[in-house]
Amino acid sequence: MNHHQLNISYSYIVNFYLKRILQVFSSREAVFEWAKAIGRQNGILIVTIRSDKANGIRGRKDKLILGCERGGRYKSESKKSVTCSHKENCPFTLRCVPLSVGEGWKISVRCGTHNHELLDTVTGHSYLGRLNEEERKFVNDMTKYKLAPRFILNALKVRNETNVTIPSQIYKARSTYRSSLRGPYTEMQHLLKLIQQENYVHWTRRRENSDILRDIFWTHPDCIKLLNTFHFVLICDSTYKTNRYRLPLLEIVGVTSTSLTFSVGFAYLEKERQDNFIWAFEKVRMLFKSESLISKVIVTDRDLAMMNAISVVFPTSIHLLCRFHIEKNVGARCKQYVKKDRQEEVMDLWKKIVYSTSVEEYDHHLQQFEILCADIILFVDYVKDSWLTPYKERFVNVWTNRVMHLGNTTSNRVESAHWRLKNMLQTSFGDLCKSWDAVNMMLKNQICIIQSSFQKTIKDVEHGYNSQFFQNLHHCVSRKCMKLIDNQLERVKIVGTNKTECGCSIRTTHGLPCACELAKLQINGNAIPLDSIHDFWKQLSIAHELEDEESLSDYDFSEELEAMKAYMKTHDIISQRIFKAKVREVVFPHTTSILAPPEKVRTKGASKKKKEFDTPRDPSYWEYVDASQESAKARQPSQSSQRSARQQSQSSQHSFKTQFPTYIRPYIEDIVDVVADGNFGFRAIAALLGWTEESWALVRSQLDKEIGLHKDVYSNVFDDNVESVRNSLKISKLGAQGKDKWMSLPDLGYVIATLYNVILVSLSRNLNMTFFPLNKSPSKETFGQSLLAIGFVNENHWVQIKLKSDCPLPPTSQKWKDFCSDTAKSWEVAYAARMKHWERIDPSFIRSSCISLNED
Repeated sequence: MNHHQLNISYSYIVNFYLKRILQVFSSREAVFEWAKAIGRQNGILIVTIRSDKANGIRGRKDKLILGCERGGRYKSESKKSVTCSHKENCPFTLRCVPLSVGEGWKISVRCGTHNHELLDTVTGHSYLGRLNEEERKFVNDMTKYKLAPRFILNALKVRNETNVTIPSQIYKARSTYRSSLRGPYTEMQHLLKLIQQENYVHWTRRRENSDILRDIFWTHPDCIKLLNTFHFVLICDSTYKTNRYRLPLLEIVGVTSTSLTFSVGFAYLEKERQDNFIWAFEKVRMLFKSESLISKVIVTDRDLAMMNAISVVFPTSIHLLCRFHIEKNVGARCKQYVKKDRQEEVMDLWKKIVYSTSVEEYDHHLQQFEILCADIILFVDYVKDSWLTPYKERFVNVWTNRVMHLGNTTSNRVESAHWRLKNMLQTSFGDLCKSWDAVNMMLKNQICIIQSSFQKTIKDVEHGYNSQFFQNLHHCVSRKCMKLIDNQLERVKIVGTNKTECGCSIRTTHGLPCACELAKLQINGNAIPLDSIHDFWKQLSIAHELEDEESLSDYDFSEELEAMKAYMKTHDIISQRIFKAKVREVVFPHTTSILAPPEKVRTKGASKKKKEFDTPRDPSYWEYVDASQESAKARQPSQSSQRSARQQSQSSQHSFKTQFPTYIRPYIEDIVDVVADGNFGFRAIAALLGWTEESWALVRSQLDKEIGLHKDVYSNVFDDNVESVRNSLKISKLGAQGKDKWMSLPDLGYVIATLYNVILVSLSRNLNMTFFPLNKSPSKETFGQSLLAIGFVNENHWVQIKLKSDCPLPPTSQKWKDFCSDTAKSWEVAYAARMKHWERIDPSFIRSSCISLNED
């Protein structure tokens, strides 16, 4: 800065201070605040350089030296480019001292010159943006209640228009607040401390021979009361993306008389195995006050490990499967196996099977289904083998209507509970303390809503139910109960007192009077008796007493305490120390030695654009199928472009045909291209099998399943490289696939031929191969349908090939004759070997069945 600029700065700043130089200030703080305010108006930050207070010691006097924040020099000699300093040895100085006569402080300018440019704006200044005590408390409160940093910053600026805080300072304040909450405790110690403070019931267990957490279960005291009050139905499901350790979260919920969902318990499990589920469900069983209160119905998805665990822990409970997910999975397979114009008819008939009200009706609809899908054997086999034969009693109406499930035949309630929890979590990268905090807030809101629903029922009567017919039920049963009864009253107009037409299913499934019962009451002029309503609907409070005189006597610890004292007296000091540590962990959970599990790190694959810490779940199988169907629909050309598409197709067919050996071209009738997305090989196979091209995902899945079922056999075919072949079949996303996910021959050729019982012919410019089934032979009657031909073109793409059925061999085509002769001979040898035991086929023979011809 030149001399002229310095003079301007000097006169500009000094005038501001000289105007008030004769003003007397009441205190040291008043002087400092006034100086800061004047400096800020002129783009200068005033700070304290030196201060002193008179305390009776000789030489100590009250004084305050103020200066520019850019005064002095940075002391470090670091040459690193990442460090910086705003100090420029600015000489500006103000001296503040008490008045010699009277009370008050005065100010004098020792140097009014600055050697730097004045600030145009103070927004983002590290010092001025600091939060004061009130603002810091506000940020802490908003952080506690999950408000996002951007909203906290906006709220601060609304409260104080002069606030110049920036987002990074909000993030730092939030981090400091969270660190102050935990203090010196480890994550698990802090978690158990929070659990104890809120009087939660919890269990933990460690990994074998380790202090690392394996499983943890917790539940709120009010949740236990709700469970013992509304114990008839439990709905269970696991969710993911809730914590940085990628532990699956098992959530169990129930339903109240007001049709609201309440949480029973939460369990973070190391793995989704039967042993882990058994441990969690055993803890749930311990929450019931007595054996008579154990839930009669449990609803889950078809998770085999969970199903097995439920059968072990709750052997007397009826286990239902989620009807929604079954329908979606059947619908997904229907889209893959069945032509589009028949899909709606097939799914309508499937729904009739599911909602059959009698065994005769079920058998009739099933027979119709088999006739309708007689030409789609794979689909019929899937429906029967995967669902109807093993599980029909768990989701078909005729059997589910025999139990009191209160209308819960899907897992939608627990799915909704997952959604509410993840809204509280906001991220999947938090620790277990953050997960517990979200659960705790969700439960408090949940319990408040449930109590409010009870109060509405007790105090209010809806106008629609104000008739004499409902008078016995007012303030005694929930509104949901009266709504269900009202729905049955609508059916009275149709079924009357006919018990057969009524079906009376609601009496069994909900414990409520059915249409024919209500019709009889109306005919006799009687109101609905209260004793015709199941006790479940009369529960309008969570104040369930969990203690009685008998239970208190059962849990008297006098004998155990005496045994503990005796143990301490009879053992050495080391044993006493270990025993005391174990007792302390029970009585004082925050002293636990349990450690949080290590974070799971992805070690394969490139970095993904998608955020790793989002909470929405991954799509289900049926959602992948729906997405592929939508993408296929979007790719369909318009009518105006179909003509040009056909012309392009003809030209591409010609270019494809030139890539095959000349002696094979006469036998190619047509070449059909498929979508080039990395799944092209599987698309070609799906189309040649008579399915839609979009069934490529099903082909991948079935090939992987085939290899898994006969792993020992294919290990010989693949030279013990089974896992790499299976990995090539598994994909993690839709859309374009990498080269490692393409269909590779010859490995998958044997699997395709064996699984679908076909002869697979692969043609290319340099290598032609034929693959035969390993365990059976295609029938002569269906030989034409059992021969599939594909072609590898452009060194990076598969296409469908249709071979001519009746084309004589040219006499000069000796190579083609040799090809057919060798093929027939290898087929005969293969058939003879397969007639014995296909497991004993020598790998060398399998490889010899691959016939390759090099043209020149």
